[in-house]
Amino acid sequence: MATELLFYEYPTVEECTAEVLSCTEKDGKYLITLTKTPIFPEGGGQLADGGMIVGPGGNEARITDCRTEDGEIVHYTDAAFPPGARVRVCLDAEKRLDRSEQHTGEHILSGLAAKLFGAKNVGFHMSEEYCTIDLDIPLEREQTEALELAANAAVRADLTVHTEITDGDDASSRPLRKRAEKVQGEVRIVYIDNGKIDSCTCCGTHLNTTGMVGAIRITDHQHYKGGTRLFFVCGGRAARLGIEEHGALTELARRYSTSRRDLPAAIKKQAEEVQDLKSELKLKSALIARTEARELIDHAKLSGKTRVMFKVYQNFGANDLKLILDETAAAMETAPCEWAALIFSSGASGTDYRMGSSGGCKLSMRDLCAAVNAATGGKGGGSPVFAQGRSEKPLDKETADTIENYLIKATQQGF
Repeated sequence: MATELLFYEYPTVEECTAEVLSCTEKDGKYLITLTKTPIFPEGGGQLADGGMIVGPGGNEARITDCRTEDGEIVHYTDAAFPPGARVRVCLDAEKRLDRSEQHTGEHILSGLAAKLFGAKNVGFHMSEEYCTIDLDIPLEREQTEALELAANAAVRADLTVHTEITDGDDASSRPLRKRAEKVQGEVRIVYIDNGKIDSCTCCGTHLNTTGMVGAIRITDHQHYKGGTRLFFVCGGRAARLGIEEHGALTELARRYSTSRRDLPAAIKKQAEEVQDLKSELKLKSALIARTEARELIDHAKLSGKTRVMFKVYQNFGANDLKLILDETAAAMETAPCEWAALIFSSGASGTDYRMGSSGGCKLSMRDLCAAVNAATGGKGGGSPVFAQGRSEKPLDKETADTIENYLIKATQQGF
């Protein structure tokens, strides 16, 4: 027995009484077929409706999905009903409205993209958060803006949306934007403004007029596989997005002490100022690193044939340590002796350390880093001439003195 499809015959019906034809269990879900249903199954790019099935004793089952399988409408639920039971099938009207808003909006956008730019819709996807249309030609920003304006003009015009049912032969003779070539038997064709906006074979649910869509927002566009992928939202989704974006822009505008309209210019100005400050900071950091490298070298201790450099900085950044070590290595390139340097930056959030040496140094920096890791509870590693690491604990004086003594002895003896 075929299921009566109320979502086509009576699209405004939100509830009906039906008989359970079958009920099977699969992967923790119950698959139920009914004599009639207002629940639209996933298809044509549109998500399935949601709703409830209520049994004669008031027991309820949530409809988590609905699909067409082997020609039957199958309701996926979280509870079972025996075949022959008389149940109430209740549509989630809010969810249906959302799906219909998105799908009708897709027809408006696809129809106008074809008429304005000759673009062919080659893909449509609807998720709970966003929808996409794939067009076969690349569109630039000015074109997508023109498309959005034209789509919303069609919404404001409150044009008719109607469906005609025919067969494949008749459908193939009609001038349609898009047709389902492999469909056999009954064919549903959706017209917007009698084809002036769109005409397309489609199995989804739609609104009665374009005005019911409310609004259409193209949220993004990307060049995709030689064409264009449009991201869009319609109706309630568009309204919620507008509120969300307005709130975010208002908050940003307040932070920048400007208006929402002037916000891009304010952000650009700040970005330029930040870039100038970064350039200035880079120069000053290089000067400080050069000075600190000179200090390290001047206060180095001779350990055998190795000049040993050791210092603990407070609240320097890890990058500052790298700059100092790089400057030290550059200054020691022409030195006639071996050298080894170990520097720390300690603060409340932890300790960073960097170490480097000349190629002929007896002590491997990889081994030195392992010793520092053990003493500080840190993690790190490197090569024989350079290593780095970090501990989540501040470096106390006793531990620092122990590490320095180890460095001096190790460079003397070549641990």
